[in-house]
Amino acid sequence: MKKFKLLSLLILTIAAFLVAWGGDSDKAIVPYDVAACSKTNANKLASLECHSLQKSVAPASAPQVRKPVALVSREEGSGARGAFEELVGVNTDEDNIMSEDAIIQNGNGIVATFIASNNAAIGYVSFSTFLERSNALVGLYIDGAAPIIENMISGEYKLIRPFNFVYMPEDIGIIEEAFITFAGSSQGLDILEEFGVVVDRRNAVDFHIEVWNLPDETVAFGGSTSTEATAMALITEFETLFPSAYGMSRITYESVGSRAGITGAQEGTFSLGFASREIHDTELETGLNVVQYCLDGIVIVVNPANGITGLTTQQIREIYLGEITDWSEVQ
Repeated sequence: MKKFKLLSLLILTIAAFLVAWGGDSDKAIVPYDVAACSKTNANKLASLECHSLQKSVAPASAPQVRKPVALVSREEGSGARGAFEELVGVNTDEDNIMSEDAIIQNGNGIVATFIASNNAAIGYVSFSTFLERSNALVGLYIDGAAPIIENMISGEYKLIRPFNFVYMPEDIGIIEEAFITFAGSSQGLDILEEFGVVVDRRNAVDFHIEVWNLPDETVAFGGSTSTEATAMALITEFETLFPSAYGMSRITYESVGSRAGITGAQEGTFSLGFASREIHDTELETGLNVVQYCLDGIVIVVNPANGITGLTTQQIREIYLGEITDWSEVQ
């Protein structure tokens, strides 16, 4: 009996030692809250805590789903889709056509809702949408880099795209000029940062209301669904600064997609179009002017039940080309 008690005590002592020793080693793999870190980091990009997390190894995957991949993409004309395909290398020529099994969804929010309800799904959303839905989605590490603002600014996280104003010079009036100036001012950039987009403050100055004498006219803006949240936040604050004597809104915004925003600006339907992708040379040849007002990350998202926490760019490409069709094929 004494030998048994001594043996039991020895086993418990060794177990306690292993737990204590293993607790320190676990710190190398941090259960990283990407959204929380990005929100904390929005105004302090050199946050020591986030910096240490982003350099750590991506969290170990939980036991993952073993079933066919439910592949989700956006509609044609979407800025997010155009940027994603160009960055990953899908649908750029006849040798890399996207899988016919892709499920097409219109809008970031609809993609997020679909993936949140399907544990085999994978898709992509704008960074701002991910922050809003981070409680229901997992934003994947890409090539070892977490989708946070600091990594987007440094270029370590590669899936980023521009948010652009586009316009024809002949269609721009004083309201549009004031709005563009406001968006690039310190006050405008403060608003944009609240959405987790990446802004450049190097040349930012304060916006001076007294410089502008705006008429009581209505102008039409429109374009990308991805830029809608930032556009409406800027418009709301702008109209607070310049209340109309007639109680009418000076600016309307129609969410119709990047391609329609560019076409609308070219045709005069919108005095200011919004696009969430690079503007093509053929579009610039029409005389279109472009102002980049911030950057946005494209976040690859899966359902939390999936178990995957990171992929390489090549794996994403193979998934969207239909070369990887089952989650069991993903290491």
